Amino acid sequence: MFTRALFMTALIALTSASPTILSSRQQPGDTVYYLAPTAKAAGTAVDGAVLNAADGGLFIGKNTATSCPSNYLTCGDFTNITAITLTGSSASMDVAVPGGQAAYISGDGAFGFSSPAAGIPPTATQTGFTRIERFAPTETYAAVWFKGSDWLACPVADSVGVYQVRAAAIGDKTGCIYFEMAAIEVGSEEPQAYQYDSPLVVS
Repeated sequence: MFTRALFMTALIALTSASPTILSSRQQPGDTVYYLAPTAKAAGTAVDGAVLNAADGGLFIGKNTATSCPSNYLTCGDFTNITAITLTGSSASMDVAVPGGQAAYISGDGAFGFSSPAAGIPPTATQTGFTRIERFAPTETYAAVWFKGSDWLACPVADSVGVYQVRAAAIGDKTGCIYFEMAAIEVGSEEPQAYQYDSPLVVS
């Protein structure tokens, strides 16, 4: 099983610009990728930061928020790191909860995720995600785009060092930091969390 120690080893390798070749698990139809997202933005406050699922979205500077019911026998097996699943142009959270949790981009550009087995808000979209491979002189890595663009880390009011992740293709760019969403293949046969907590309320 993928452990926290192995994840941190992979994360250090990515952010120190050493070669990182990502794999995928094959399933019928589209290839499914299980990815732990990080930020690449050289010379900025968010470079190398891990993107965590909290308060219904992705954030830099917040801890991942997960939960697992007391009657679920294998709660202790989850790593509880943040991971997303990409299938074709759609995304979801890497969870065990029945019905899953859809990932989406809200009408104002925020990366959000649904309650278990629930639909996405009417102004949001779940398609438009793309996994690409980057080839640089010192490393090879995967990145995630939304509608052909990178991402924004937007400061959260009254929260020093906390940034909300928004899609650059939609979001208001004022005061935000552009970054590339690099993605480490978690490579586990098991989901990383039972469920991620506190979905956003988006009209």
